[in-house]
Amino acid sequence: MRTLVMLTLMLLLTVTVATAASPDATAIVQQMETALEPARPSTQKWTIVVTDKQGESTQLVAYQARKRVRNENWLLTVLQAPKSLEGIAYLVQEREDQPGLQWIYLPAVRRVRELMPSGEQQDFLGTDFTYGDLGFLNLHDRTYTFLGMKQHQGVWAYEVQEIPHQSWYYSRIVTWVAADSSLPLQRAYYDRANRLWRIERFEEIKRIDGVPTPLWISMEDRQAGSSSTIAVSEVRYDADVPDSLFDPDRLAEAAASPVWQATGS
Repeated sequence: MRTLVMLTLMLLLTVTVATAASPDATAIVQQMETALEPARPSTQKWTIVVTDKQGESTQLVAYQARKRVRNENWLLTVLQAPKSLEGIAYLVQEREDQPGLQWIYLPAVRRVRELMPSGEQQDFLGTDFTYGDLGFLNLHDRTYTFLGMKQHQGVWAYEVQEIPHQSWYYSRIVTWVAADSSLPLQRAYYDRANRLWRIERFEEIKRIDGVPTPLWISMEDRQAGSSSTIAVSEVRYDADVPDSLFDPDRLAEAAASPVWQATGS
C-alpha cells in the first residue's frame, strides 16, 4: 500500500513538473501583446535611421498615436521629415479575430488608399521595417509552440515559435519574451526556404508613466545587409488624443494636428 502511494505521488509530481516546464505558448504571446501595446491612449516620436550595405544612412522623423476608439484599437503614424515625405499618414485599425484594416495618405497624389492585407509585408518607405511591423502584433491564423526558457541578453526569457497558416512570406518567427516584463527582446524571421532573414530587437527598456517601454527598436536584414533603427522619444501615456485623428477620410489633416505639438512639448 505504501509503495502504491509513493508511486502515485511520484507520478503526480512528474506531471506537475512537466506542466510547469511547458507554459502555454499562446498565453505568453498574448501577454507580450498586452505589454507591448498598452490600452492607454499614447503619443510618441520616432527617429528612424536606415543604413544600407554600403554604410550610407538616411533619417526619417515620425509621430505615432494610439487609442481605443469604439471598442477597437487604432494606430496612426505621420511622417514629419524629410520634407519630401512630410504629411504621409499610415492608419491601422485592429479588428478582433480577423485581419486589420490599413490606409495610407500620400500628399503627392492627394488621396487616401486602403492597403490590401498582403500590403502589410511591403517595406515601409524604404526602411527595413514593413508596414506590418509598424502596426499591431498579428496573433491570428498562426500556430504557437513553446521552445523553452533560457537566458537571452542576460535576461530570462521564454522562447516561442509561431508558424503562420499562410506561409507565403515567413515560414516561421521565433520570439524571445522577457519573463519579468513580458516584453519581446528579439524576434527572428525566417523566409519561405527557412533561412534566417530578419532580426528585430527591442532594447533600452524604460518605465514611463508606469509602463515598461522599449526606446530602441532595430531591424536587421541579414540577407540584404541593411538595417534600420527606431529611437523612441517624447512618450506620453494617457495623452489627450482626439477620436477624429483616426478617421480615414481625414488623413490629409493628420500632420497638422495639434496633438503632435503637445507630444514635442
